[in-house]
Amino acid sequence: MPRPASFMTRRIPPLNPLHSFEAAARHGSFSRAATELSVTPAAISRQVKLLENYFGVEFFEREPGGVTLTPEAHAYARALSKAFRQISAATEEFRTQHTSIILTIQGYTTFLVRWLVPKLPDFQAQNPHIKVRLISGSATLSPRKESDVMIRYGGPGQWTGYARATLLFQDELVPVCSPLLLKDQGGLPAPEQIARMPLLLLDARRQDWADWFALSGLKPPREGFQTFEDLTVALEFARRGLGVALAQRRYIEEERAAGNLVEMSDVVLRRELGYYALARADSSGKSKIEAFFRWLENHVQQTSPGRQANEK
Repeated sequence: MPRPASFMTRRIPPLNPLHSFEAAARHGSFSRAATELSVTPAAISRQVKLLENYFGVEFFEREPGGVTLTPEAHAYARALSKAFRQISAATEEFRTQHTSIILTIQGYTTFLVRWLVPKLPDFQAQNPHIKVRLISGSATLSPRKESDVMIRYGGPGQWTGYARATLLFQDELVPVCSPLLLKDQGGLPAPEQIARMPLLLLDARRQDWADWFALSGLKPPREGFQTFEDLTVALEFARRGLGVALAQRRYIEEERAAGNLVEMSDVVLRRELGYYALARADSSGKSKIEAFFRWLENHVQQTSPGRQANEK
């Protein structure tokens, strides 16, 4: 019984010669094509020759200084490049939908624990085939090569080297402490009173308290600060009644709701500085990264109406 026409063998040349020719045409060089495909230039030359024999035409003009694509081969090379891009995109999409892949996110410990992790169940529910791996560290954490997404703190306009830069939230810093520390105050203390309390200072962000006191119309105290390398530890000290921390409002939502931390002042330090999710130029376009940024941007739009989520 003859097979249906749709199952008939298509008139397609061998794929290895096609792949080698497309890379050589795109680079205009057998050597650069060989580097991309992890083979030797001689192997590229042999594969291209096989394709030329298949068609009975020459695709390149071979000269002592290199190779040049013939005019007749330009359109074919462009069509092959488009086809290979489509194959790559379809493969990545299939992998995202039907296989388990890992998305590596690198960021500050406090940000990951207090902002991202509580929201991750929603991302995992929407993308069950993407498994999230977190790399945490301090404010001086250096970018890791394996990181797909990096969380960085800074201002607008400084992320020009990245393919994506999504603003998650800007500074809203407010003094917080345990309710135990305020039980005898009879109300919110004035900034002058806060200045006389034990103040918890993040070593990497010494300017925060200075800016908050300046906003309050005061000079910061010369002493009385206890410094920390990790904001998570400073916030735990505040929760235990051991001092006053200057905290991001977005970090203490659960603590405030549970009554473990309270805002001590109506003075809120707001700045353009904030937390950004970044993707390198060489990683943008991968389905897992696109899915994560779509989810992030949707969350930002829902929680911050009118905020511009993307910095271009």
